[in-house]
Parts: sequence; structure tokens; C-alpha cells
Amino acid sequence: MPKVSRVSADHTLRRLKNELASLKKKSQMAPELKLAWVPNSGSKSGEVIGTTIRVYDLDQEKALDTLRHEFIEYVLTRDLVAPYKKLINKLISLFEEEMYDRKEKLVERFQELIR
Repeated sequence: MPKVSRVSADHTLRRLKNELASLKKKSQMAPELKLAWVPNSGSKSGEVIGTTIRVYDLDQEKALDTLRHEFIEYVLTRDLVAPYKKLINKLISLFEEEMYDRKEKLVERFQELIR
């Protein structure tokens, strides 16, 4: 962890956890989300890996903003992208069935030709 006092780090982590709990309660969404505060000076402010929001900002206010951003992005992705994936997978399945039926018909026709 970058140089930050233990008291300051504990306070920031507590605020982040409280904010995540508040976001879940207010929205009544994403109870599965967890938090990992891993302060570093990398190029990313945060990301969601699985069901864990990872916040990298050292500054408390930036970390809180990142947490809010990642929470909203997670919910939107889960609720808006997932139905598209389901639709695409259903279309692929239907297409595969159609192609199988066409192939079987062609096989039968070729069998008739070579008899």
C-alpha cells in the first residue's frame, strides 16, 4: 500500500464499505457485490472483477466516486447487456438447428443421386 497512515486507510476503507452498503440499500440492487480497496498509482481508478468492485484510488473522495461509477456500470452491464447475450445465444441455437435440418436434407438428396 502506498504511504498512508493506518488510521487514514482504515477510515477510507470504512467509508467505502459504508458507501457500497448505502448504494445497495438505496437501489435494492446488486447485493452480491463486494469491495476491495487496493490503492495504487496505476492508470486504472477501478474495475469490477466477478462480483468484486476493486478501487485503486488513494484519495478518499476519488475512491468514493470510483466506487459509485463502478457500481452503476456493473448494474447497467448486468441488466442491459445480459439480455442481449441471452438473445444472441438463442439466435445461435436456432440457426444451428436450421443448418442441421438443411444439411440433413442435402445429405438425403445426395444419397438419392448416387443410388
